[in-house]
Amino acid sequence: MNKRITSIALFDKQSLEKLEDITNTLDMKFCKVPYREEEREKLDTLPYHFTFCVWEIQERDKAIKIIENIKFKEIVLNIKGINIKESFNNSWNLYFDIEQNEELYKLQKEIYKSAKIEKYNPDTFIPHITIHCDKDYNKIEKIKNILNKNFKPFKVRFSEIGLFEIYPAVRIL
Repeated sequence: MNKRITSIALFDKQSLEKLEDITNTLDMKFCKVPYREEEREKLDTLPYHFTFCVWEIQERDKAIKIIENIKFKEIVLNIKGINIKESFNNSWNLYFDIEQNEELYKLQKEIYKSAKIEKYNPDTFIPHITIHCDKDYNKIEKIKNILNKNFKPFKVRFSEIGLFEIYPAVRIL
């Protein structure tokens, strides 16, 4: 298993409840862990989140220093829909689609300038909150269509970035 460090938006309780209310309409186990990991369902212990950056485990001290120095006020994100994008190992990522947001972009840019990990460049990274990863595109599309039937745009909030060692998730900051 490839141990890593991830920085995520820690949504407030009401935001997490809203995200869970939408996904709980389906009687199934969702898995946000990408297909890089073995036994990924057991490893999915992070709450719904927005990822800012992921580092290799040997960069733990660097990640802590970067995130400790980040200061920002509460950010509100508009969730505008549910969408699908390609993911790792011929899999698909079903996600809550986040409307472009200047405050989020500035925060992403600040972390990116320090971390210098191209995958998380805010000019190319698609802002999203993963619902489920799966190799079966038809299954992902079916879930998307069901969730979209009653979907109405909503807002989520966060005022804190958590830093976790993954997988499984252990909060370190």
